[in-house]
Amino acid sequence: MLPGRKESSDSTIKCTPFWPVNRGTLLNATIFWNVTPANLFIIMAGYLMGGFSTGYWLVRFRKQVDIRNYGSGGFGARNVSRLLGRSGFLITLAGDALKGAFIVWLARMLDFPPEVVGTVVVAVIMGHVWPVYLHFKGGKGIATALGAFCVLDYTIVLITALLSGLLYMLTRKFTNSWGATVLALPVITFVTGYPFYLIMVLSASITVILFAHRDNFNKELFSDKNNR
Repeated sequence: MLPGRKESSDSTIKCTPFWPVNRGTLLNATIFWNVTPANLFIIMAGYLMGGFSTGYWLVRFRKQVDIRNYGSGGFGARNVSRLLGRSGFLITLAGDALKGAFIVWLARMLDFPPEVVGTVVVAVIMGHVWPVYLHFKGGKGIATALGAFCVLDYTIVLITALLSGLLYMLTRKFTNSWGATVLALPVITFVTGYPFYLIMVLSASITVILFAHRDNFNKELFSDKNNR
């Protein structure tokens, strides 16, 4: 049996339901996890899987060019679509979301402790934003976070979609709408009774994503000032 893992009396792996998350279990989870080879392995696997940039390798395969030299220079679905059209957009979006979903699903199916699963969520997002394969210059992390949180707790994704959609209808500014939403999410989840552990995972993920989008916010802010 691997260190840091649970084993049932009949020596079979016990797998908890992974969609939605069992909040009763998370209430008893601590913020810190035991440093064991198994825990470190799944967290490192999350980071390395996050570092596999779907958009970068898709453009390399189809066009034999570096996507970083085109458009915004990003690896996201929108920039990929400038070279590969709608199919490139959809494949990149799906690939980035699925890698986040898969590694979190795997960690839960292997019955790792909730605090370790949460760290895997943050690790896969960090891997996407700072991939070791591409000299730590990666994407923005939205699609990867979407996939990871769909497995961890899909209600967080629904809250984000509904609130950002409402703000967009009022402001017609996409970046500011979802930015305000994710900033409000830790407060919303705290007030509505989500466990503290899950709020910490959410807050760490939001910090990484907002940092990756800092240039987008600056552009929209300066654009607003110039239009006044």
